[in-house]
This record gives sequence, C-alpha cells and structure tokens, in this order.
Amino acid sequence: MSKNRKDAIIIILVTNAILISFIESFFPLPIPIPGVKLGLGNIITMVGIVFLGLKDILLIVVVRSFVVAVLTRGVTMLPFSLSGGILSALIMWVLYKKFSQLFSIKIISIIGAIIHSTAQVMVASMMLGQLIVLYYLPALFITSIVSGFITGRIGELVINEIRNKEIFTAKKIIV
Repeated sequence: MSKNRKDAIIIILVTNAILISFIESFFPLPIPIPGVKLGLGNIITMVGIVFLGLKDILLIVVVRSFVVAVLTRGVTMLPFSLSGGILSALIMWVLYKKFSQLFSIKIISIIGAIIHSTAQVMVASMMLGQLIVLYYLPALFITSIVSGFITGRIGELVINEIRNKEIFTAKKIIV
C-alpha cells in the first residue's frame, strides 16, 4: 500500500473514530453506573489492529481521545481516555498479532474493554489518592464484558466487510 493511500485510510479511520465517539457521547446508557458507555469508537481501533501497524493504531487512539475529550468532557478527562485507550490498544494488538488463532475479535474486544476500564479506575485512584474507587471495578468488569462483546461483534462484521471488499489491498479506493 502506498504512503498516500495509507495516510488517507488513517485519516478516514481517525475521522470515523472521532465521529462515532462524539455521537455516542450524546446517548448515555440507561444504567445506574456513571460514565459507562459502549465504546463504539473502539470498533475503529479493532479495524486498525487487524489492518495497520501499532504506530498507526496508537495515532488513531491518541487523536480520537484528545479531540473527543476537548469536544465533550473537557481536557481534565484526557488522562482517563488516554490511559485506557493506549493500554487497551497495546494489549489488543499483542493478542491479535500473537494469539489470533486462540482468541476471536469478540474475545480480544472484551479483554480490551476490561483493560480500558481498569486503567481508567487506576488513574482515578492515583489522581484522587484513594483506593475506594477500586470498588467500582466489579461493576465495570460486568459492563466491560457486555460492551466489549457488542463492539467486538460489530467489529467482526466491519472487518469481514473490509476483507470482502479488499479495501486495504485493492489498487483503487472503493467508495
């Protein structure tokens, strides 16, 4: 794939990740656990993990986290978004690249969601200097399994469609 084509694909993925995350922020889930969301922007992270290199994935995560934090929750939320996004992307990338024969995209997505939530709670604990926020982990573990499964399933559908249309391998861009 040429550098220009790769750059264009990365820009499209970053834009989609930002739009999906931004739109999702307007539709809070009707559950009594503050801050829980599906994390639909992570579908784009999964696409990147399958088709791009680690550096490109981290670029997508960092840009999405920064832009969405500025547009929705404020810059004070950036450490939470970055820690969860970067750590989960790294672990999902390793799982996919080294163990994809053992783990499906859904399972990798679930693990990523659990890592993302855990990292955010650890950052909150460090920022507050309190361990009490760790009591939040069991509830987040359950919601992470559900949200990771949903985003993983959608991610599988998107990845299969991209493979079928040969978007990352075709000589011309398919619109």
